[in-house]
Amino acid sequence: MIHTNRVVWWSESNASIYGKVSGETVIVPPLKSVYSMVLRKERTSQFFEKKFHEQRSLPTRKSCGVLLTLLLALTGCLAAPIKPSISTMAAIRTILVVPVESPPLEVIPDLIETRFPVYRQYQYQAMPFYLYLEEKIYKNPGGVLIAGLVSKDDSVPVAELHQTSPSMEKSARLEYAASLSENWTPTFILAQEAVSQLNGDGFKAMLSKDYYRLPIATGDRNANLGNWHNAIGQWYNQSMSSVDYRQPGPEHVDAVLEVGIDSYRIFDAQASLQVLIKLIDPTTRQVIGRVSRKTYSVEDSPQTLLSHEAEKFKQLMTGMGAQLVTRGFSDLGLPLKVSGQHISVVDRLTP
Repeated sequence: MIHTNRVVWWSESNASIYGKVSGETVIVPPLKSVYSMVLRKERTSQFFEKKFHEQRSLPTRKSCGVLLTLLLALTGCLAAPIKPSISTMAAIRTILVVPVESPPLEVIPDLIETRFPVYRQYQYQAMPFYLYLEEKIYKNPGGVLIAGLVSKDDSVPVAELHQTSPSMEKSARLEYAASLSENWTPTFILAQEAVSQLNGDGFKAMLSKDYYRLPIATGDRNANLGNWHNAIGQWYNQSMSSVDYRQPGPEHVDAVLEVGIDSYRIFDAQASLQVLIKLIDPTTRQVIGRVSRKTYSVEDSPQTLLSHEAEKFKQLMTGMGAQLVTRGFSDLGLPLKVSGQHISVVDRLTP
């Protein structure tokens, strides 16, 4: 049984949940054994998939139903939140808001099932899937980057990710956001929302022209979402910022607010988002605040959400993200203002 602050309906006929599931969902202890069993099955399945030419069955993945989504939520290893003291918050009047690089979107079941229907007949053949499919990061017509299967004659373009020199690829640093202008980056939208909520009444927030680039090696900057989540977890769990924000800028700021996301997926008709926020003292580089918030929403199918330039999906993520930013600010004790105010952009030198 699952307790939430909203009503949840379970259908035994198709093993799916209808209704809204909030980020405050609490799992009753007796069900933990069920999730442990699913986890063991998943790990065993992954082992044999790797042994037998890494063949996968997407319908099998789909049959896990909503349990997989709940399972993924249980397996996170993010550090404990940090709430700044009242005296610390009282000394903050100006904040620089920096978006963190976003991972690609995960869609389950993989969109190859609808985009490339002939795939279904390959599942029952002996030849390995990599002869006709590859895991890539590709770009949706709306600019959304998606990690998934791509056929050799596919209609979607493989994304050209921004690359750096080998000597710099594993170091965390700031880079100009303009380098990602061709892609839709959800953390950029969240950073803008953060600025809008903070500005006004003697409190000033500024949007940086730079973004925090995750320290992922070029060879690992691929469709393996584990590489992205590992880098995001390392960034969030740090007690000291790996970026020096003391570089000269147009004006002094009292604090730096980094906004990132971890969970970012569509599972059947359920969309989920997890927002991570860190507050940093630019002088000492100490992390003085840290909070994680997540939520789920049952909407339309992935095909509907991502059609027509993915406008419906973008609106959904923007709305969910705005709510999570508000909750995160409340947890940190930051003052909240009316959204939609003018956003000023500050140019910081890249370390």
